[in-house]
Amino acid sequence: MEYLAKSSGETIVDHTKELLKRLAILKKLYPNALKNDGWRLLEIACKYHDLGKMNRKFQSKLLEGKSKIEGEIPHALLSISMLPFDELEEEFDDEQIRALTYSIALHHARDFSEITESNYDNEIELVRKEEDKFPFYLLGLKRDSEFEKKAVGRFYERIIVQNEYFDLDARLSSSDPEYDYFVILKGFLNRIDYAASGGYDIESPGRINFADRIKKYHKDKNDDFEWNELQKWTVEHNDDSIVFVAQTGMGKTEAALRWAGNNKTFFVLPLRSAINAIFDRVRTQAFGSKDESNEYLSILYSDMSNKVIDNFREKNNVNITNYKEYVERSRQLSQQLTISTIDQIFSFVYHYQGFESKVATLSYSKVIVDEIQMYSPNLLAYIIYGLKIIQKYGGKFCIMTATLAPFIVDLMKEKGLKYKLPEKEKPFLDKKLNRRHKVKIFHYELDIDKVMEIYRKFDGNILIVCNTVNKAMQVYDELFEHIGNDVHMIHSRFIARDRKKKEIEIQKFSNDHLKGIWIGTQVIEASLDIDFDVLFTELSELNGLFQRMGRCYRRRNYVGDEYNVYVYDGGEKNPSGIHGGGRTVVHYGMYKLSKNAINNIDGYLSEEEKIDLINNVYTTKKIKESDVANDYIEEVKNTISYLESGADDAIDRRSVMKKFRDIDSIQCMPYFVYESNRMSIKDKISFLNDYYKGKNKSKDYLDKKIEYSNYLDQLTVAVPTYIVYEVENIYKVIEVGKRNIIILSKGFNYSFDKGLSLSKNIDDEDSNVW
Repeated sequence: MEYLAKSSGETIVDHTKELLKRLAILKKLYPNALKNDGWRLLEIACKYHDLGKMNRKFQSKLLEGKSKIEGEIPHALLSISMLPFDELEEEFDDEQIRALTYSIALHHARDFSEITESNYDNEIELVRKEEDKFPFYLLGLKRDSEFEKKAVGRFYERIIVQNEYFDLDARLSSSDPEYDYFVILKGFLNRIDYAASGGYDIESPGRINFADRIKKYHKDKNDDFEWNELQKWTVEHNDDSIVFVAQTGMGKTEAALRWAGNNKTFFVLPLRSAINAIFDRVRTQAFGSKDESNEYLSILYSDMSNKVIDNFREKNNVNITNYKEYVERSRQLSQQLTISTIDQIFSFVYHYQGFESKVATLSYSKVIVDEIQMYSPNLLAYIIYGLKIIQKYGGKFCIMTATLAPFIVDLMKEKGLKYKLPEKEKPFLDKKLNRRHKVKIFHYELDIDKVMEIYRKFDGNILIVCNTVNKAMQVYDELFEHIGNDVHMIHSRFIARDRKKKEIEIQKFSNDHLKGIWIGTQVIEASLDIDFDVLFTELSELNGLFQRMGRCYRRRNYVGDEYNVYVYDGGEKNPSGIHGGGRTVVHYGMYKLSKNAINNIDGYLSEEEKIDLINNVYTTKKIKESDVANDYIEEVKNTISYLESGADDAIDRRSVMKKFRDIDSIQCMPYFVYESNRMSIKDKISFLNDYYKGKNKSKDYLDKKIEYSNYLDQLTVAVPTYIVYEVENIYKVIEVGKRNIIILSKGFNYSFDKGLSLSKNIDDEDSNVW
């Protein structure tokens, strides 16, 4: 008879063969991911992991369409009862066998607390009756019935009574000698199992060198193109973990991809807009078609569908099958190059249930972390601790940044991270681009007086960067009274559809060097490839300041008489969004250290001087001695200690993602947007609710379901949670399947020019300032 593995009708044999196919592909593409013993153990795990499903209760459950049958125990416990321990002992040591046994027993998260030894033994006896009928030979497994019957007693004695290779009442802990082997083995088993169950490829179809393709792209445009000093250095150290500092415009992305070579790679950036920009750049330069790029390249963040859906549009329809497969492969880390937010990659630091598959993947991968200085103390701790784990299991990392604070280097060394630095730890600088910024510091709050003075006598473009959206709107209103449509704005409080248009507009405006003014917030710091002529900015802290300066005279030297960078440090007050307590755009102590450091700057600030400022101000010693900054390093260390102490907690993954994202906003639809699109919204919601009720389930309807869901998402904007909690701020809530669409009240004005304006009695200083 045939024994089922899935309710779809797939048999245990067929499902197992699908695992073995993916195992063979993984081994062929990345032969060094495991040693010989590891591959052999993984093959055994794949063959045995679901054999326990042959038990009669499980088979009846599938055939009768039930979710559970009385007396059933997790099938994985029955699977390990079939392991040939006598044979395994001839080939592997005790730690390897324990790791194998636990990886199979725990390949699904199940509660064993109510399973007694007698109950377990009885179920083993029952499944033995099915073994005589099971076609083990189809999986390359030899079974001697008489021998196996004798082995039943030995399994009971050695496993259930003596707990030799498995203890029903205990999980492995990080202090157990076989723990690391277990993590890798279970992680690979989970990855292969998920891919087989989902019907998608476990890896890209081959291994390509992204940097080589990018070089060809540049060579085709300029025959004289060659890699620079930085890009040559990274490829010389592609067998090491590396850390380097390089000024804006030096080609850090290309340098990192040269280091990555043709390896599986994860590129981690702090902002989604930066991820989208790098994704578009790599796709354009490395691939001749989007179809080919879909095989190797992906982005990964929580609402990635809004970005990638256009890749699968054929004429006016979305190729739903290809789209769904791509999204699933991306989420399961199957692509060769994944460009991602930190939460999607580093969530494993919390050791949630199932974290092992991510660690196993990273164990043979390279991880690129861009602009590490932009992360909060908690996220910085996640990165440092996460890199320690990645390196422990065999992965490599590259940290690249325009500025690297000495205290971060000290923290990495303290946690034992091993990496290569350039000779004498020197940054990579372009000596031909060393007079880009002529800086003036104003010791008061940002206003429009100097902006208007420069605007009236200057034909170039001006960029203003504020710390908060409220401040940006205030400056916009004041400038609009004087110059009307010559002022534009970009920030986080635009609906997704308009935000995308704004990003295109500001980049075109910058490229064409049109006269006018753009006002933005911190979204500009590390995302958009723009180059303005003059910068006005509030002070946040040194790293953020230099990031903002990188959006002015990006690849040009400045030779004018006037300053081209104006910095407002707040004077006796703080710039917008900066507080000594509560939520703040940057750590208050780091702001104060920065304010003191730039106090006397007046004139050209070279790239060397910027790096010297970072190296002199952000030292461990100075931060610890500061009355207002001394808790910063302690916060990082305390978070790392917390992560280390929770290595065996196995908490829920959803809880982990909330910790990572520090979620303090909810997607809402402004009233004006709702009214302007009411009929279209109504039709799409009606269709979606019919779909969720089961009325429309064909492929064409599934296509529209994704299309319409994406349409609604494009009309929403992130709003601080505390605002949504006030009933008077909500016009209505519309139920769409399992989600709700919140329509804000009329008091929240919205326009394409300004975005969402909060009510006058609401301040965004403690909310979503991005």
